[in-house]
Amino acid sequence: MKTKNIIYYGIVFLLVIVAKAAYTFASNDTLVFILKPLSQIISVITNADFIYSGAAGFYFETLNITIDKSCSGINFWCISFLVFMLLLLKFCKSHLQKILLFPVVIFVTYGLTLFANSSRILTSIFIAKQTHFNYSWLHQAEGVFIYLSFLMLSYTLLNRSLSKFNSHHEKLT
Repeated sequence: MKTKNIIYYGIVFLLVIVAKAAYTFASNDTLVFILKPLSQIISVITNADFIYSGAAGFYFETLNITIDKSCSGINFWCISFLVFMLLLLKFCKSHLQKILLFPVVIFVTYGLTLFANSSRILTSIFIAKQTHFNYSWLHQAEGVFIYLSFLMLSYTLLNRSLSKFNSHHEKLT
């Protein structure tokens, strides 16, 4: 860990801690910024309509599912933000690059979270329709598998791309 990045690492960890604490007290109404786009993606792909209730979340009657706080993917977003920031800060040379990295990574990991979470929900719907299993452990295991797969794949791709770019850039200079 480079000492010149210690302050940035501290800010990253502080942001994740604050986000996790805020999530603890969040409601469906508070998380609508992530629940609504997620529900819209599921609606478009499955061609199923939903209704929203602040108390219950986004309910899909034809699918018999509800997308609520527990389905938001905030934990994945926090983890992916943390991992991406810790990786990318090593490659930034200037303080301006490091500062600009924060909003870029927040935005990119938000998109990754929507994609991974949509995949998780669609896989759950498929499993429920094909197997008629109703086990909460299966739902949990499927979520862990999909989130971990997305995180490992995106980290590997980003790390390899940055390493290749960095080694190519060093050869030129």
